[in-house]
Amino acid sequence: MTNKNMLRRNYLIIRRIMQNDFPSKAAILQYLNNHDVEIDGRTLERDMNAIRYNLNVGIEYDRDKNGYFIDVENSNDFDKLLYFIGLAENADVILNALKNKHDLWQYMSVSPAVSFKGVENISVLLQAIRSCSVVNFNHLNYHTGAHTRYTAEPYLLKEFEGRWYLYAFIPEKQAFRTFGLDRITDLEITVSRFQRTEQRASTADRFNDVFGLVYMPEQQNLPPETVCFRCNADFMMGHFAALPLHSSQTIENNVVSLQVIINPELENKLLSYGEHIEVLQPNSLRTTIQQRLNKTLHQYE
Repeated sequence: MTNKNMLRRNYLIIRRIMQNDFPSKAAILQYLNNHDVEIDGRTLERDMNAIRYNLNVGIEYDRDKNGYFIDVENSNDFDKLLYFIGLAENADVILNALKNKHDLWQYMSVSPAVSFKGVENISVLLQAIRSCSVVNFNHLNYHTGAHTRYTAEPYLLKEFEGRWYLYAFIPEKQAFRTFGLDRITDLEITVSRFQRTEQRASTADRFNDVFGLVYMPEQQNLPPETVCFRCNADFMMGHFAALPLHSSQTIENNVVSLQVIINPELENKLLSYGEHIEVLQPNSLRTTIQQRLNKTLHQYE
């Protein structure tokens, strides 16, 4: 059995249990069979153990309901796992359709600006990050059109608005930089290793406290601030409930709150909602938004 087939079995098992109806082994096996996967009960038990220990997903058995469920609270980074399971499942559907000669492209609309370039480097960079391996690569500067060769210590991969970025420490500059994977070429893992220091790891972890990609190292000691804005249209409440701006987001009545380090990307995002929202706090952000709106209006006078 190939690793690819095993991974497919894993996400099918997780998907079935996630239906939250406490499926029995027989129900899970039937679900797998419906997706052209035939295994016996003993193999299913081994697969579920592998999911528990390799993917840190808490698959538990409820004796009262005679079925399985996922203990989300004790499953590490379960939301991230679901994201990749969704990608894998959708890719599998598309590949099967192509294999069966189904002409599905006419039913899909993809933005001409979308770029999947660089995603092939994700697995290589993850390997480098986990092994603390120094990497070399060329990076294209869109503004100048120049390629620069970097030697970097990779710390974090971040997805933002459908694109992937590498956050890495550049020893030559003694600073962190963010690189778009679509602009990285000639990537190689070297035999050199770097020491993942606590201070630098903490700097990288601070990316969890920002919206977007603009995070300057000098902000590493700044605490996240409470950002609140009021929704002036009912449909916006549904928008933010379905598409949270940040993992810290909470909604109470018509007020959305975030715990984030304020950066220009957050300002731009809030401005993009126009009259549909009103920034309430902090006062510094409210003032900044007001000033930028006034400058915009002045251009149309």
